[in-house]
Amino acid sequence: MLLLLVAGVPVRPAAARKGHQHQQQQHHRPDPLVVHTAKGPVRGLATESPTGKPVDVFYGIPYAKPPVGRYRFRHPKPNDPWKGVLDATVKPKSCFQTVDTFFGDFRGSLMWNANTNMSEDCLTLNVWVPRPRPNASHPAAVLVWIYGGGFYSGTSTLDVYDGRALVSEERVLLVSMNYRVASLGFLCLDHPEVPGNAGLFDQLMALQWVQENIAAFGGNPKNVTLFGESAGAVSASMHLLSPLSRDLFSQAILQSGTAIAPWGVHDRQTALQSALRLAETLHCPHDERQLEAMLACLREQDPETIVNSETGNFGVVEFPFVPVVDGAFLDESPQESLAARNFKKTRLLLGSNRDEGTYFLIYYLTELFRRDESVYLGREDFVRAVRELNPLVGELAQQAIVFQYTDWLNPEDPIKNRDAVDKIVGDYHFTCSVVEWAHQYALAGSQVYAYYFTHRSSQSAWPQWMGVIHGEEIAFLFGEPLNKTLGYRPDEQALSRRMMRYWANFAKTGGKAGHRLRWRDVLDPLLRLLRRNPSLSEEGHWERIYWPVHTAHGKEYLTLAVNSSLVGYGHRAKYCAFWQQFLPRLVNLSENQPNMSATCTSGVSPSRRVPGWALLSLPMTLLLLLPPLLLSLLPLPPLAAEDASAAVAVVAAMVPRRRIWC
Repeated sequence: MLLLLVAGVPVRPAAARKGHQHQQQQHHRPDPLVVHTAKGPVRGLATESPTGKPVDVFYGIPYAKPPVGRYRFRHPKPNDPWKGVLDATVKPKSCFQTVDTFFGDFRGSLMWNANTNMSEDCLTLNVWVPRPRPNASHPAAVLVWIYGGGFYSGTSTLDVYDGRALVSEERVLLVSMNYRVASLGFLCLDHPEVPGNAGLFDQLMALQWVQENIAAFGGNPKNVTLFGESAGAVSASMHLLSPLSRDLFSQAILQSGTAIAPWGVHDRQTALQSALRLAETLHCPHDERQLEAMLACLREQDPETIVNSETGNFGVVEFPFVPVVDGAFLDESPQESLAARNFKKTRLLLGSNRDEGTYFLIYYLTELFRRDESVYLGREDFVRAVRELNPLVGELAQQAIVFQYTDWLNPEDPIKNRDAVDKIVGDYHFTCSVVEWAHQYALAGSQVYAYYFTHRSSQSAWPQWMGVIHGEEIAFLFGEPLNKTLGYRPDEQALSRRMMRYWANFAKTGGKAGHRLRWRDVLDPLLRLLRRNPSLSEEGHWERIYWPVHTAHGKEYLTLAVNSSLVGYGHRAKYCAFWQQFLPRLVNLSENQPNMSATCTSGVSPSRRVPGWALLSLPMTLLLLLPPLLLSLLPLPPLAAEDASAAVAVVAAMVPRRRIWC
């Protein structure tokens, strides 16, 4: 001791030395909320799920350069590294889009409006991570969410997309990204700086970010499930088709949409006309020979003014700016890709809701379908509704639609007539494209699981007659019913847990190539949960759950509802055959008959009525056309090329040779 003191070395007691070492260890211990990404560190937010489980959230991580100035309308560019630790504790700004004010401050519509300030600097993503955090030796499955909104609206920050319940209950990672919508994301010109599909390339770059960075958060980049609803499902299915993104994820879940939905893709000429119309509205040059001047003018416009100027005479489910076949992201139309089986061969889970059409009817047929009262349609109003939905076909096809969807046991039934109009819109625009996509994937040998969501939420703000509307399943999938302050019933909470378990276990079992999903993997943990809580399985329904593989011959699907999981076969098969096979051939045959023209108008006056003789003439007209029509539907040798294109490509689910709706 004396020697050390003489040498001038201070000596501390043992207890003091240990305390100092502990302080040093604490000082050097890494902050668990700081994650190092390829472009720089980010600090997240420690929070809790509605059930009190810990979750870390990282909001607003940039994955691309801000698409502003000369980058407006262009494909995204990789962003630059940043210095210091990026604050990822606040919800990011939304991409510019229109705001739905149609019903004022009505909760049912406001829930889909952007809930953060809007900006062109919006290419960010969010990551939800359960705690304790998965480690490198046991990384978690990753789900990547793509929001819907008709490609004209949507944001990753909506309350209904809150991922805390899903990741904490199922021990998965969730990623959601903002992508550009409306003309800022899908304007397409015959010009190298506006090639179209910018929004899809945004999604592509976000998927690349996941591959490069998700391991740092405890996720498995080799087990990424892409899922989305409506336009988000259309987007996800386009990633299944695109050679650029197929290798960036493992499998997909498609909710109420696919790339063959009739509203999902425009040809380049249609896209150009939308662009010219927008330019004219903004008082910019709007001639095909003045593209440079038009582009320069559009880049000078305020982004909010641009998206609010997207006008046009659109149909019940039609949007001005959507993806196009650009020769880069999409080499060919989705119908051609599906027919040639030019798509990612992988596992799918997909389905639709019971009443997909009602949400759109109250915005389009406002005189007949009102939000604030019960709706009943007499026979005359039913026929009027079919006419005002404005099909791109003549009188004969309109009559065929009426004939197909009439309940002939009681054609005057006002409730069945109302519901029939919902099914006309829902089948054509949503359900049948999902049915056809499932069928083609099953034919290709992929493992497919189909669902049919039939539960109307007790917390729905929409009137009872609207039923199980478009998007109704989302709240259950993200665990909103587990928030007891929102007033959901116990059986709804159980349904939500069940759906989260299905989706998560579908994702968890997809990490190995060729792995076949065993639904025992899905159900065993769920049954253990139910047995611990007898109130959830009092009648024993769920212990008999069986979700069969969807096959090309059986077309099996599972109904998702409270206290019930019935297996069905051939969902909407007759009606989808009507849209996909019968009606296109009928239109083709009628076009070749004298005095039978197929025209499209910008709208039908409410004063127009179908005369009584028109419906009476339908059987006679069909009788004349029936022999060649039936022959065309028989399983004969392959159609000639010209006949096939006229009647629709074999797999063209919802877009025949002509689009049916304006």
